[in-house]
Amino acid sequence: MRIASLLPSGTEIICALGFREALVGRSHECDFPAGLDALPVLTDSAFHGAGDSAAIDRDIRALVEDGLSIYRVDAERLRALSPDLIVTQDQCKVCAVSLDTVTAALREWTGAAPEVVSLVPAGLQTV
Repeated sequence: MRIASLLPSGTEIICALGFREALVGRSHECDFPAGLDALPVLTDSAFHGAGDSAAIDRDIRALVEDGLSIYRVDAERLRALSPDLIVTQDQCKVCAVSLDTVTAALREWTGAAPEVVSLVPAGLQTV
């Protein structure tokens, strides 16, 4: 099993379950547990804001309102890593790479696409 995690909490869960060695790629925000920096980075922020928090909030809101993601997925690198499973989330378009962004990155794949697991906890009972 080859796993690409595009969600920091997903990466932590994968490692806690004993599948760290299956990780082949990570998001730019994954920094725990230690040693993940050796894995290829598959995402980047499309927003490199400057200014005070109000200006950053305003710029991020404008991107989201225009239907744009504030994160990018390196589809070429992701394809080269050939993961069997991609872990992402569909809870918040601002917190991490969304399911829509991952789906868009996979759109032009030929052959068998990896399985995508989107973590969507809505309360403690779903965690």
